[in-house]
Amino acid sequence: MDIEQRKKIIDEKLALTGETINSWSKKNSLDHRLVIDLINGKLRGTRGVSLNARTKIEDHFGYIFDE
Repeated sequence: MDIEQRKKIIDEKLALTGETINSWSKKNSLDHRLVIDLINGKLRGTRGVSLNARTKIEDHFGYIFDE
């Protein structure tokens, strides 16, 4: 899945709840910059804090990362 498809899925699911990336991140105790970097593919989320964030993202939005 490429970045644009990932963003579209996330935007659609957030629109249903009336949230933004920032509000969703705060509600899930995540740094919004980390979440944005994962969504944009700047981080892979394979270890540590980024893995925890990736797991929470996938739990909420579904399997949106290729790896």
